[in-house]
Amino acid sequence: MVKKVLGGIAVVSALASVVAGREQPSFAPAREPKVDTRLQVREDIDLAKLEARVDEGAKVDAFAPKNFAPVLPPQANAAEGRREAPPLPFRYIGKMVDGGKLAVFLANGADSFTVTEGERVGDYRIDKISDAEIRFTYLPMKTKQTLPL
Repeated sequence: MVKKVLGGIAVVSALASVVAGREQPSFAPAREPKVDTRLQVREDIDLAKLEARVDEGAKVDAFAPKNFAPVLPPQANAAEGRREAPPLPFRYIGKMVDGGKLAVFLANGADSFTVTEGERVGDYRIDKISDAEIRFTYLPMKTKQTLPL
């Protein structure tokens, strides 16, 4: 009896899958209208006017490099002669006393450092560490900078 019931269920499910495969969708997808993508020719363009613009200073090469930088006043150009050191990239994390010397924990992005006076980190030298600040020298320009604690 159980075999007949299971066999009947198998036959019914097989027929249902065949019937389901033959069914048509109840909606038809909308058809997109055809668009004419061909180049439209206009007869009213005067090529002589375009050629005359070349004589007026229009550039012939559309892909020539262009400079979009703003024109700076003369005072700003004089200020460019003086370079400044970049801002300090370090962030203060903490401090500790190591062998009688004050050591400081600094972070630069994902990197962290433990430094003491006189050490060098990248382009910077640590000149002085106090309870209030850390004094650095940016070595390429010999510029002094401080990081308050």
